[in-house]
Amino acid sequence: MKNIAIILISVLTFVSCNQKVQKETILLADREAPLGWVYLRVFKDKTFEFESRGLERRGDIYSGIVELKNDTLYFKYSDSIPKAGNKAILTERFVSYFNGEYPERLEVKKSELKSD
Repeated sequence: MKNIAIILISVLTFVSCNQKVQKETILLADREAPLGWVYLRVFKDKTFEFESRGLERRGDIYSGIVELKNDTLYFKYSDSIPKAGNKAILTERFVSYFNGEYPERLEVKKSELKSD
């Protein structure tokens, strides 16, 4: 009985340590896309996730570090760069990508991002 309790406590500790920590968002923007959604999430630690999601639950996620200079967002991707590009203009209502294969515009839902 004692061994079962030790195993149970060990498993619960392991599971709780491996849960994904929820980061605080400072910028949320999205738009409905044909057959899906596009999301931008910027976190307090200046990391971001750009997600292009189709009908399936999980889509392509591009992540990295973002820097805001004046009204321009500069995205430094960890891996590949989405077709929207790596630069965008931030206004009160929109995030507008301008140097990709196509223009992308996401509606701002939350913005607490401050320029450096």
